[in-house]
Amino acid sequence: MPERTVQAIVLRRRDSGESDRRLTVLTVESGKMDVLAKGARKSASRLSGISEPLSACVMTLAEGKRTAFVTQAQPLASYRGLRTDFERLSYALALVELYAAVLPIDEPFPEAFDLLSRSLRHLETHPKPMVALVWAEVHLLAISGFLPQFDRCIATDQQILEGEPFLSPRAGGYISDAAAVTYTDRFRTRAEVLYGLVRLPEFDAPPGNMKFVEEALADLLPFWFHIAEAPLPANSSAVQEFRHREA
Repeated sequence: MPERTVQAIVLRRRDSGESDRRLTVLTVESGKMDVLAKGARKSASRLSGISEPLSACVMTLAEGKRTAFVTQAQPLASYRGLRTDFERLSYALALVELYAAVLPIDEPFPEAFDLLSRSLRHLETHPKPMVALVWAEVHLLAISGFLPQFDRCIATDQQILEGEPFLSPRAGGYISDAAAVTYTDRFRTRAEVLYGLVRLPEFDAPPGNMKFVEEALADLLPFWFHIAEAPLPANSSAVQEFRHREA
């Protein structure tokens, strides 16, 4: 079988057969891919360590008729700061869950790989990891073409008029009170949250702080559900966790 080498970050793993793992990876060369790591669930396997989500490595792939097989892998980064902090790890897993859910398969997207690499480093080191997560999510929305319109009404193109405006994933962002009646998925937020979300794409790195960051994270989740059209358990848990702390 012909072989090729790719630089990859593991987004998701699933058990396959008695000892294999199917991996969804993001690569520099081919974008998002599904690959098979044979025997990776065996403790002595050379592929065991790199088959975990958030593993960054150089993979050698053998091209089969229906799937690519991982034959070798060289670790590049372990993101130790994520793996030793439960909150940071939870946010990193939520982020790669979004990449796995919304990026197209087998389409080169080096900008997405670069953004994910930078986002994981920020999640590892930023003093307020939730700010880093919201920054990373907004930038992923922007480069994937799904960024909602937060500063002007989708229907009227007017600027935000309300102190507690409506958002609607189906509409595609902010919707004024007068235009919101036809959108059953609408929900209220704070105008300050929208102003903060509008500014984030201007930042090359997460800002030091973000007002109402918890509400911003919660407001983004319905949009991700709308885009992914699939359950997002890691992201749901991240929002539920801080809501539980507040309660």
